[in-house]
Amino acid sequence: MSVSIISDIHKALKEESILNAVSGWIFTNFHNRDSFTDELLSIPRDIVSTRRWIYIVLTNGTELKIQHAIEPHALDTLPSSAVYSYSSQTGLQTILTEISVKYGNKFAVLSDADISVISTVDGGFISLLEKCGITTTTAAPLVQRCKGLLSQKQIDSQERAETVLYQIVYDTWQMICNRYSTKMSVSEYEVQQFIMSQFEKNNLITDHPPIVAFGPHAGDPHYEPSETESALAREGDVIQLDIWAKEKETDSIYADISWVCFYGKKVPDSIAECWETLTKARDCVCPLIESSGKVTGAYLDENVRKILIDAGYEHGLKHRTGHGIDTECHGSGVNLDSVEFPDRRFLLEGSCFSVEPGLYFNDFGLRTEIDIYIKDGKPVISGRKNITCPLEIPQKNILTIL
Repeated sequence: MSVSIISDIHKALKEESILNAVSGWIFTNFHNRDSFTDELLSIPRDIVSTRRWIYIVLTNGTELKIQHAIEPHALDTLPSSAVYSYSSQTGLQTILTEISVKYGNKFAVLSDADISVISTVDGGFISLLEKCGITTTTAAPLVQRCKGLLSQKQIDSQERAETVLYQIVYDTWQMICNRYSTKMSVSEYEVQQFIMSQFEKNNLITDHPPIVAFGPHAGDPHYEPSETESALAREGDVIQLDIWAKEKETDSIYADISWVCFYGKKVPDSIAECWETLTKARDCVCPLIESSGKVTGAYLDENVRKILIDAGYEHGLKHRTGHGIDTECHGSGVNLDSVEFPDRRFLLEGSCFSVEPGLYFNDFGLRTEIDIYIKDGKPVISGRKNITCPLEIPQKNILTIL
C-alpha cells in the first residue's frame, strides 16, 4: 500500500494554509490517461482502468475510494476508510452528491488556469463535480509540497548530477577547441552525440538529447540538430550548449545547465554587452531571495525581465526565467514565470529550480542557466562546492577558444 504517499498528502493539506477551507483533495483517472495522477499516487501502470475511478483524501485524515463495479480492485494499492461502488453515471452522481453533503463541497483538484504542467484533470470531470454541488480550487500548492520539494538525499543527487554536467561542458568545449586549433570541422550533431556519450560514461540518463546550436540556430530556444540537418561551426559563431540529465537511480533529481561559447578568439562588443546584461539579470535572483525571504516565482521572473527590458532587450525575450526541477527536468515545483504560466506559489524549503534567462535574435542567441535550491531558508547555487574543472559558477564570461 502507498501509505507513505497518502501520509504526505495529508501533511500537505494540513500545512498549506492557503487551502485550509477545502474538505480535501480529489484525484481521478480514466483509461490511464492521466500519468501525472498515477505518478502522484504511485498507481501501478498496469492496472485495468476502463472506467473512471475517484480517490479522495479528506482533510479530516481519512480517505475514500469510488470505483466501478466491474473494476473493484483498481485502487487496491491505496488505503481507505470507505469504499463506494457504482455502475451508472446516475449512481456516480448520487455518491458524489452524498459526499459533498457529508464532508463538504469544496475540494482541490489537479486543475490550474495558469500552471499547465499540473493541470491534468479533464474538464468533463470538473463539470460532473459541479453538478453534484462540489466546487473546486487548484491543487498547485499541494503538488509543490508533495513532489516539488527535495529531501537532503535528493539534493545530494541533484548536486552530484550538476557537478558532472559542468565537467561534461568543460570536456565538450575542450573537444571543440581542439577541432578549431587543428582546423578540423565540427558539427552540431557531433557535439550533441559527444555529450550523449559522456552521459552514458558517467551513468546519467536524460529525457531528451541536449541542445547544441551554432550561429543563427542559437536564436531558436528549442533548436534540435539531427544526423541529416546539422550546421558546421564557423568563425565568429555563438555556440549554445543546453544539457540536462540525472543519475540512473530511483528518485534521482535532474540537473539542467546552459552555457554559451564563442567560436573565435575575440567576442564582438555587441555580443559581450548582451551577455553582460544577461548575466546581471541571472545573478539578481539569489540576492532577491536572500533579502526578501518568502518570494514567488512570478516575482523573481518580473525582476529578471525588468533588467533585460530596461536595457532595451525586450524584443529578444521569448520565454520565462526558469522552471521547477525534481525527478522530471521540468518538475512540479515553482517556476520562475510571470508571463507564460504565471506561478504565484512561494519558494519553500527544498524548492529546486533553474534560472535561465535568454535573449534571441536572427543571427545568434544567448541563454545562461544555473540551478538553485533552497536550503535552511537560503538559496544555494548547485554544483558550486564540488566543481573541479576550471569553470566559473555562476559563469561570468563566455567560453572562448583557448
